[in-house]
Amino acid sequence: MRKMVNMRSELDKPLHLPTRLREELKKVHGEVISEPTLKERVKGKYVITVGDVVTHTLLKLGIKPDVAIVDYKTKRDTINFSTVRKFGEKVIKVNNPAGTITPELWRAVKLAIQTPEKTRIDVNGEEDLAVLPAVILAPEGAMVIYGIPNTGLAVIEIRDEDKKSAMRIIKEMEV
Repeated sequence: MRKMVNMRSELDKPLHLPTRLREELKKVHGEVISEPTLKERVKGKYVITVGDVVTHTLLKLGIKPDVAIVDYKTKRDTINFSTVRKFGEKVIKVNNPAGTITPELWRAVKLAIQTPEKTRIDVNGEEDLAVLPAVILAPEGAMVIYGIPNTGLAVIEIRDEDKKSAMRIIKEMEV
């Protein structure tokens, strides 16, 4: 595999996470937030969740995300949150292997953000890297919320520098 050279033409190919970027993605991007402050923090915001536990947590608090990206697994174990399975006026199903961002996932995130209905993206494979297209495609001021295993919830309130940071990581991925 090789590093991305021409982003415009290469986003139509699967992008693979090279080993050298794994540590970077383990770092917290955004702010770790506690459950009790979450409801007030997201009030009136466009919200995208990435992960089953995160999505379940918001739904349990009465917060319906605009877009939820899930794979029905946590820490590689299958889980079954009925709240998550029932969520969404629209459901988009995609394939996305671990360590990869497929063109299919990019299109699904873009479509979900453009859709006025609450949308759930069901990922067959792994949804972890969906944070990157979510940050890049989300409107400024939106909140992308994802889980950090054994730590909690991380919230990225989308600003231009978040988009640039995510794009820098995308450009380092391999085609």
